[in-house]
Amino acid sequence: MRHILKVDRDWDIVVVGAGDIGSGIARYRGFANRGFCVAMVFDNAPEKIGTKIGDFVVKDINDLEEAIRKANIRIAMLAIPAASAQEVTDKLVKAGIKSILNYAPLSINVPAEVRVQYIDPSVHLQRMTYYL
Repeated sequence: MRHILKVDRDWDIVVVGAGDIGSGIARYRGFANRGFCVAMVFDNAPEKIGTKIGDFVVKDINDLEEAIRKANIRIAMLAIPAASAQEVTDKLVKAGIKSILNYAPLSINVPAEVRVQYIDPSVHLQRMTYYL
């Protein structure tokens, strides 16, 4: 089953956005036992670039494409404002990302070979209140 789901190996992931959500993701230790390892964290805010979040030094988003290509990373998590999501997504796709977990509250456009999963806590909360 692990082979079919392709979780019989470790997958490096990149986190884009070093705000509250991105920082939480970068610090979260629960991915490792499921085969996922945060490898890099990027942001565009000068005050965050070069700072540490857990074990990671936040990298400049301008270096994103080259760093992802060099590391051969295929999975990204977007934890950025909606206004920047499409522009950053385009860079991720250009760098070779094939799967994106998107926390930004909007749909992003990607080529057919790129998979996107959306996480919107508001939608999930609305579903929950239906049953209350």
